[in-house]
Amino acid sequence: MLWGCGSAQADTATVENKGKELYLSYGCALCHGWEGQGNGIRSQGFNPPPTNFHDPKAYLHGNDGNSIRRSIQYGIKEDNSIMPAFEDIPPEELDKIVSYLESLQKEKGQ
Repeated sequence: MLWGCGSAQADTATVENKGKELYLSYGCALCHGWEGQGNGIRSQGFNPPPTNFHDPKAYLHGNDGNSIRRSIQYGIKEDNSIMPAFEDIPPEELDKIVSYLESLQKEKGQ
């Protein structure tokens, strides 16, 4: 049944691609950067800086899917962070954004 394996990989890639589209459309790149490296045009002077999603150690509030989802949905107001809440993102879209961000951690075998 090896013929089915490619389908699961294609489905994952599709979800991650849609997640990147949503990441960009909701303005996440303004702070976190076009490729999620924490270097967006609004990132200057933030302390702590916006998360570099490629580095699992850079996630100050957890790098697992549930922690990422909470950070996006409810924002982060402690530790001098100014991550706003995005409570209006529909759950199915939020899931795709989370999948995309999780995929960035795995790109370089991290």
